[in-house]
Amino acid sequence: MTRSSLPRALPALILGAGLSFSGAAFAHAPTPGAAAPMTHAAPAGSVSPEDDYGDDIQGNVPGASAIEGRLMAPCCWVQTIDIHDSPIALSMRHEIRRRLRNGESAEVIQASFVERYGSKIMAVQESSQLKNVFIGLSVVMGGAGIAAAMMIGRWRKQSALKDGAKAKDAPEPKRDQWDEKLDAELKELDKE
Repeated sequence: MTRSSLPRALPALILGAGLSFSGAAFAHAPTPGAAAPMTHAAPAGSVSPEDDYGDDIQGNVPGASAIEGRLMAPCCWVQTIDIHDSPIALSMRHEIRRRLRNGESAEVIQASFVERYGSKIMAVQESSQLKNVFIGLSVVMGGAGIAAAMMIGRWRKQSALKDGAKAKDAPEPKRDQWDEKLDAELKELDKE
C-alpha cells in the first residue's frame, strides 16, 4: 500500500478492524442453551474473581486504601501498592478488594501477604524508628503550642497593665465654660 492510497483505504481498514473485534466477541460469547463453563465454586455470598474484575479497582471498598498504603510493591520494594503501577501491585489491589468484599478482615489479609512475601512487604517495619520520631515531633509541637499560649497571655497581661497605668497617670482634662454650660443643660433635661 502506497502513501497516496492510504487515505482512501483508511475507512476500509477501520471497518475491517471493527468487524474482526466484534467477531471475536461473538466467538467467545456462550451460545443459548449451552452449558456454562465450569468455574471454581465460591462460598455463598462471596464474589468470585471472574465476576468483579472491573469493580475491584473502580469500586469503593472500605478499608482497601489503608491496607494498600501499608504494603510495599514486591517487584521493586520502592513504593506502596496504592501508588505503584506494576502488574503485581495491580494484582495485589484486586486481591485485597475482592477479599474485603468477601468478608475477610484487614488483619487477616495483611497477615497473608506477610506470610507470602515476608515482613519486608510492610511499608513501616516493626523495628522502624518512625513511630518514635512521630511521638517526638508531637511532644515538641505540643510544647511549642503551650509556650506560645503562655507568651500571648503574658503579653496581654502586660498590655492591660500599661493601659491601666496610663489611665491613672493621665491628668484630668481641663474644663471650660462650654463644659459647664453643657452639664447645666443636661441637668435641666433630666428634670423634665
